[in-house]
Amino acid sequence: MAEEANMLDRSVLTDVEMDGVIAEAATLDPSDPGRQQFVARVNRGAKSKQSVIPTDELTIRAAYSIRAHMLPDHIREPLAANRIKVVNNAFYRIFDFGGRTQSDLMLNADTKAAGITNVNSRKLEENNFFLLTSIILLTGTYETGKNPCDAKFGLACKEVLNGEFSLKNGDKILVHPSSARCFDTSTRKDVFLGEWKLDNPKFIAPQVEIIPELKLPVAAPARTAVKLILVGAGLVKA
Repeated sequence: MAEEANMLDRSVLTDVEMDGVIAEAATLDPSDPGRQQFVARVNRGAKSKQSVIPTDELTIRAAYSIRAHMLPDHIREPLAANRIKVVNNAFYRIFDFGGRTQSDLMLNADTKAAGITNVNSRKLEENNFFLLTSIILLTGTYETGKNPCDAKFGLACKEVLNGEFSLKNGDKILVHPSSARCFDTSTRKDVFLGEWKLDNPKFIAPQVEIIPELKLPVAAPARTAVKLILVGAGLVKA
């Protein structure tokens, strides 16, 4: 997947991919503002003979379809033939960050365990190209003798919000070191608690390490648990 292509908000689609996007839009309720905006933009595009149609407001499956040209042929072809389908997906990891100033939030020694993580070895399963659309970061304090997953999670604590977050997929940088204040949604009503909605969704390749890192200026309080959720769309057999 070319990095330049992965940064695009809009793409020129093949006929098959455009059919997929149109079919996805057709599933929306006629009163849905997203569908109305899409229809209006298609009409404007037809009148001006434009071949590029912005679809930021479509559902996550349409967002995936419009970027399908970035995928390798062995994924793109069965996707176009409906042998595999796009589904909403979220990958998570709960991490004990108490007393730390820096750490990866996923580890290559991880194994799936309900309530802790649903990712093995911080790698997605083979052929599951995941389109990352949002990142959620929450913290909570757990009681002595309890498990970090027992924490009551809420808006990230001030120590974390004053820190820096980054994300890589192998050697590929998906999120450059950025202020963790991006996860402070205390004054917003249009996103989930602690959600950083990406303007440019990114593909995470399967069987390549996912490396989220958190760096803080001062250590997090004792018994601080961090919950990281990667939200987006993945692939399953149809």
